[in-house]
Amino acid sequence: MKKNLSLFLILTISTIGHSFAQNTASVTSMQNGKSVYQTFCMSCHMEDGNGVEGAFPSLVKTGNLNDKNRMVKIILQGMRGPIVVKGVNYNLEMAAINLTDKETADVINYMRNSWGNKAPMIKASDIALAKKAVVKGFQPF
Repeated sequence: MKKNLSLFLILTISTIGHSFAQNTASVTSMQNGKSVYQTFCMSCHMEDGNGVEGAFPSLVKTGNLNDKNRMVKIILQGMRGPIVVKGVNYNLEMAAINLTDKETADVINYMRNSWGNKAPMIKASDIALAKKAVVKGFQPF
């Protein structure tokens, strides 16, 4: 009986500790991502993520942020060509931003989990795979 209780307590504490570590990592990623966003993205997409209609697309509650591979390519390679965001046509170019894999993951986590957006968190290790992925219709800058 004591062995079972001890095992139960160890598993419970381990699970709680693992959950806490994941939450701490998420909070840290969001904080770091906000800083990257403020430095590189906010001047066009605005502090509230609403962008400037007709010039810089909104990042608020838009399905355009769901594809992490596309987001990695847009951020690191820039983009050009027409896109439609929330029914508004855009056809400007966005220059590439030189970020580390960690900064890229953090800013994607921030954008995909702010302003009413909700998406799974990604890690820096996901960025290398996303760089190699083929994204249909993507035109780098």
